[in-house]
Amino acid sequence: MIYYQKLLEKLNTSKTLSKEDTLDILLTRDALNKTLSNKVKPSIYEILKLEELDGQLKQNAEKLIQDFDLAEYRKNFPKSPDTWWWYLDIYVQEKARESHPWNRFDWLIRVIRLIVWTGNLAVLGTLVSLFLSSGSGLGGAVTIAIPSILSLLQAQSELTETGKKGFDKVLEKVKIPQHFHEEAKLGSSLLMTGLLLGIWLNLPSISNGYKLAGQKLQDQEKLASAEEKYLQAIKLDADNLDARYKLAIIYEELQDFDNAKKQYIIAAKGGFLDAYNNLAYWYIRENKNQEGIDLLNQGVQLLEEKEQNFEQLTDVEKLNFQTQKYGIYKNLGWARFNQERYDDANFHLRAAMNIAKNPKYQKYIRNPGAAFCIYSQVLLKTDKSSSEVKENWLQCYKLIKSRLAPGEDINSEEYEWLYEAEQQLKK
Repeated sequence: MIYYQKLLEKLNTSKTLSKEDTLDILLTRDALNKTLSNKVKPSIYEILKLEELDGQLKQNAEKLIQDFDLAEYRKNFPKSPDTWWWYLDIYVQEKARESHPWNRFDWLIRVIRLIVWTGNLAVLGTLVSLFLSSGSGLGGAVTIAIPSILSLLQAQSELTETGKKGFDKVLEKVKIPQHFHEEAKLGSSLLMTGLLLGIWLNLPSISNGYKLAGQKLQDQEKLASAEEKYLQAIKLDADNLDARYKLAIIYEELQDFDNAKKQYIIAAKGGFLDAYNNLAYWYIRENKNQEGIDLLNQGVQLLEEKEQNFEQLTDVEKLNFQTQKYGIYKNLGWARFNQERYDDANFHLRAAMNIAKNPKYQKYIRNPGAAFCIYSQVLLKTDKSSSEVKENWLQCYKLIKSRLAPGEDINSEEYEWLYEAEQQLKK
């Protein structure tokens, strides 16, 4: 005990201590521990004196270890955690951390980090669910694998002692001061938040990628594969109205009319103009003319809003606008004809025909002859002697035939109108 006291007095008075002197102090403390442990009952004086001397050792711990690598020594000569004097470097670090001004708010940073980390897990869970349920393939798996792996590593660093120590060692290697460790850990959590939010905010773009892949497959008439891509796109972004519209067209081609209508309705409620037109078409076919007209009138309102900014549209958007306008007015004319409101039918059909006569737009319209066919029927009801009757039946015939020549499909109404045109032209 006396020798230990002398060594500590030297430690107190010296500015620096040699490695030999440091090791002498630590080994002496080992010897005292062994001696006291072997006694049946150490005296109260010995216990109190040792407590006093240990306090001096702790007070000078920073001086003791400044040129002595305790961690390296513990690695080469393993020591029990009970021999705390071999862990004075950790004591010094903890003391410095607690006393540093930056560490006053560590508790608050830990709370914020917990909130951020919990939020990250919630977002990650949602993203994993979306990508797995959409069957997004290798691309989706890779997209979600990276943040998943990083989250697992972060969870290990938060929840396990080994992980915490490992992360602290990483921070030490990159020269981040110990009093900034909590801030650095919060920073890593926020980086994860940024990564996850980046994926979340790009879901519409990822969804659009699947939609474009579906469109390519649809052009190749690989309808089952195209349907799968559109469904993946919708799963990742329920507001991808174009994907819903194109999926509805596929269902039409597959004669799955219930699902086609369902997708058209969702797209129409989202303000997708083409969906109003196609859904109204099905109502008109079912002789639900007023339901179709109600939808088409909403489409007309959207057209008017779009027309106000017509000059700001791109060339492609202007072309789409004209084809959409043709479809809306053609179907309005058809519905009004079925209701025997011939004046209204005449007005709408003439608007549609003016668009279809323009070669710039005609080749992009799906059924440019339809407006002429319906208008010819209006004339038969209102003015059979008009010179326009035969002229419009001829336009009806030519435009439908022009689509049949390259092998394009036409619907049942167009077959009926084509037959009627042939009969009328024979007269």
